[in-house]
Amino acid sequence: MEIIKAFLPLVAFLILWFGVGYYYSRKVEEHRNSIKEDASRPADYLTLVRGVEQVNYIRNYKVIIDSEVVGVIASGETKHFEMSPGTHTIQVKIDWCRSRPCRFESSAGENVELNCGATYNDWRCMFMFVIRPSTYVYVQSA
Repeated sequence: MEIIKAFLPLVAFLILWFGVGYYYSRKVEEHRNSIKEDASRPADYLTLVRGVEQVNYIRNYKVIIDSEVVGVIASGETKHFEMSPGTHTIQVKIDWCRSRPCRFESSAGENVELNCGATYNDWRCMFMFVIRPSTYVYVQSA
């Protein structure tokens, strides 16, 4: 009987852990299914698309274009940023993790579309933000 009492806190913690994980997974899946695709691609704009992922789901990424923070992007969001023609660099940042710079060329009258998100969407996400913070998030061409 004493051994059972000793393991009760651990069992309670594990039940709570799995319960929260199940609730969170359902919430992410509902969000994924409720998103309406933003098909607008205005000219002279950068369109940045962030998918819905369980990693960093409730956190926003800071969007840095040409070394200036120009806004934030939430999970499942599509944002448009006005751009002048020329060569630019973009990064996304969360905490101390910053993506590698992505260089892109913006032409007059055209739209540039890029994707961003978390690189690690499995068990590695618990460690890679410390081991390799420059690869934790990414920005790439669509």
